[in-house]
Amino acid sequence: MKRLPLDKWHSKYGKMEDFAGWHMPLWYDGIKQEHMAVRNGVGMFDVSHMGEIIFKGPDALVFLQWTTTNDISKPPPISGTYTLVLNERGAIKDETLVYNMGNDTYMMVCDAVARPKLTSYFKALKETIGRFAEIDLKVDDQTDTTCLYSIQGPKAHQLCNDIFDINLNEMWWFQAKEVHFGGKGVILSKSGYTGENGFELFFIPDGDKEATDLWEHIIHMGKKYSITPCGLGARDTLRIESGYTLYGNETYEGQIMSEWVDEITPFEAGLDFALFMEKEFIGRDSLMMQKKEGIKKKLVHMKLIEKSISRSGDKIYCNGKPIGIVTSGTKTPLLDHSVAIGYVDIGNEGEIYIDIRGKMRKAQIVDAPFYNPKRFGAYREM
Repeated sequence: MKRLPLDKWHSKYGKMEDFAGWHMPLWYDGIKQEHMAVRNGVGMFDVSHMGEIIFKGPDALVFLQWTTTNDISKPPPISGTYTLVLNERGAIKDETLVYNMGNDTYMMVCDAVARPKLTSYFKALKETIGRFAEIDLKVDDQTDTTCLYSIQGPKAHQLCNDIFDINLNEMWWFQAKEVHFGGKGVILSKSGYTGENGFELFFIPDGDKEATDLWEHIIHMGKKYSITPCGLGARDTLRIESGYTLYGNETYEGQIMSEWVDEITPFEAGLDFALFMEKEFIGRDSLMMQKKEGIKKKLVHMKLIEKSISRSGDKIYCNGKPIGIVTSGTKTPLLDHSVAIGYVDIGNEGEIYIDIRGKMRKAQIVDAPFYNPKRFGAYREM
């Protein structure tokens, strides 16, 4: 099991568990308290287990344009693009951010669970291409040496200005800037996974102490905003409450070799905004076929009307017949009721029920996010 540079700090103050091969903090003071700190103030996550894969060389851009779905040529250094990696049958291998770091260098940020698979995939593709043509490209997994801290919440912009003298509100999503701490360069990106405004810090520390110093400096500077360290538990409840997908839950590839279209595709997951269909990319032909024929299932967001908590794997019913399955569910600390995300077959009309431990619980399909976006989230008006 791998350990974060901050492992001793987390182990001292948090409840730890094994996640994706990493020793990770699940919570510190409690999932509910940490969840609400992010919605009302500011919270900080150590997500250094997330993957960082570096692509470097004159052919890096062409390679990534072919292996990811969005147009990553647009953002200037050192900003990023939300994009997908698909297999040849259109199924999602992972949702990623690709940052243009300048000098023919790109950094892909990916899910911790998908990272080993993606690294092997990209290296295999590069090797195959190299058998038939010259390719000037290096693929380097730098996850084990890279720290990633995520500072999220409505007060994150004030904290960002205090520490780095940067107005976060003047940056666009996935824009990044280089800042410094202790003489070391740090990449500051306007990004996150909570639905809130916030920023993330990427850096390669010289030892555990340097990593701890930055973490504790942010906590010290954030005291006046009641900054709260947060674990994986709150990270998950926040992303579900925001209606965000997660690899292994809402997005995955089923490796159905006999089918033209694998599962799950961007059209089914509602992620087709990340497709730049004017270019060639792996999986595009299958997506074109699916777009022509139409999807057979779609991702939906559901509010539980009756008191109960749905979990991944629960079956969804309409008019007495099973029409889908829940992929994520929780009771949201903000709204004090349960919500769920899942896939349902297209063309069903009627009341929705979820089979939760043998009991049918009524649910309602709603729009994401589950909270009122005028009161909470990055675009709140109050």
